[in-house]
Amino acid sequence: MKFSKILTIAVVALGATIALSGCIRETFPKTSTITQEQLETGIDVDVNLLKGISRGILAPAYGGWEHTDFGFPSVGVYNDQAAQVVVTNGWTLGNAPAYNRFYMGSWGKGYANNSWMPVHFWYTYYPQIKSCNDVIKMLAGKEESAGSSAIARTYRANLYLDLARIFECLPMDEADIELQRGDVAGYNEGYNRVKGLTVPIVTEDTTEDAAKNNPRATREELFKFILNDLSIAEAEFSKDTYRKVSATDSDLAVVYGLYARVYLWLGGFNEENTGELNGELPQGNEAYALAAEYAQKAIATFGGAIMSEKEWTDKITGFNTQASSWMWTLFHSTDTIAGNLHQFAAHMCVEASYGYCQFTCPGVGSKYFNHLGKNDFRRKLIVDPDGSYETFKAYTQMSKEEYDAVAPYTFFKFRPAQGNRTDYATAGAIAIPMMRCEEMYFIEMEAIYHTQGQDAAWQKLVAFMASRDPKYVCPSMEILDEILFNKAIEFWGEGQMMYDFKRLNKGVTCKYAGTNYDEDRRFNTAGRLPWWTSPIPQQETQINLAIKENNPDPTNVVQPAI
Repeated sequence: MKFSKILTIAVVALGATIALSGCIRETFPKTSTITQEQLETGIDVDVNLLKGISRGILAPAYGGWEHTDFGFPSVGVYNDQAAQVVVTNGWTLGNAPAYNRFYMGSWGKGYANNSWMPVHFWYTYYPQIKSCNDVIKMLAGKEESAGSSAIARTYRANLYLDLARIFECLPMDEADIELQRGDVAGYNEGYNRVKGLTVPIVTEDTTEDAAKNNPRATREELFKFILNDLSIAEAEFSKDTYRKVSATDSDLAVVYGLYARVYLWLGGFNEENTGELNGELPQGNEAYALAAEYAQKAIATFGGAIMSEKEWTDKITGFNTQASSWMWTLFHSTDTIAGNLHQFAAHMCVEASYGYCQFTCPGVGSKYFNHLGKNDFRRKLIVDPDGSYETFKAYTQMSKEEYDAVAPYTFFKFRPAQGNRTDYATAGAIAIPMMRCEEMYFIEMEAIYHTQGQDAAWQKLVAFMASRDPKYVCPSMEILDEILFNKAIEFWGEGQMMYDFKRLNKGVTCKYAGTNYDEDRRFNTAGRLPWWTSPIPQQETQINLAIKENNPDPTNVVQPAI
């Protein structure tokens, strides 16, 4: 495969002018199994409409123009790269850092409103919201299909929650102004103009004319809308008549999990931090208490399963097959895979020989690896710079020659489907978790940290970590940082950590002795990175004239440490 040619084409495409229609002009996702006839006549409603949502969410947003265009999971990879949780190590072998097609997330480039990143986020989410709206509208008043409508509402709530967390601008830390990290003061001036604003709400009843004059919802307005969807779904899923048919369907445990995510985010705002903009909604510790409550409900309703060491480390089925703790799952199939490079496995499964991973070697920062307990089974899947093939071969299908070409700190978490390393259509047909029960344990322990203190949170953390490291001893450090560290290892590649770091105003440390971050991403900050907030794409603001103020451009606000 001519990877140099692939890279050149991708870079040239990046420089081209993006010309996409606004979300109000989108039709139902083209990769959906729902036909226009079915939308109009209701043929196979409950099967095909829901299948259309779960497949459409994996579809390219804009025709596969960039190799990262493979739907919802691609946003998670961008998030983890932006949070500096996923580190690409191929550069240490002499490979070009830009083989990492998610480099814009890690370097903070391409975030201007007329550039790549805002378009990617916007057009990955809003067409799928339209899909949910179509289903909700079509099934309105049909009691026999109320469960299907509730599933569509949970998908919609989850999509809007992500949009809120991506597009609500939060300020940079004042300490970064003092440290002269860049034009932090100018960025914060832009923040003050859009404080508390999220995204336009498009519902099943929004007309095209209304969408052209649809202002950004306030935080309170959007989260009331999200909570209303969850309330309706909760009521429906609580009925004895509801039965979850597929792992792609949601249920009561998933709704409780979404409540927990919502209240965890709202907990990040308090009386010192624009909590008043939550309006009638809870803020601070009141919201954190609800996050803990709903996380506990999700755990109890689901059954509390945690993935075992065998499930994690299986070199054939590890993180590509529905596992015991997965509450909500997406499934790539051969007919949803756009190509050998437009798929999750090509970028995150090191053993997929047809993808970018052989050149990028995605993994963790050396500081993360060194902090991870030596008895933690997750460490077994990370290439130890002092390790050997003899030790690692139990966890890989690679030969010694192949393994020796893999950079240290590479993480073998995700496996190509069926253990197939060469046929991209088969290897790429993996299952991807949208929600795991483990997340609920971490939400609970963090929320308890805020509301009950370090000792109570420590007990929760130690109890969970017994499933990962039988000899785990919590180090003498800030308990919250230890919770976040273990959550970052647990959910590496799943796209959760940027939201936590953004909410908590956590900084990044990428330049240090022995760093394995490439030079363009060696950011050291006291607080959140500016590109954890995306501007709204220019295409939308040109069509929707009610969007008066856009988020500040985060590009080049912060420079790598020298």
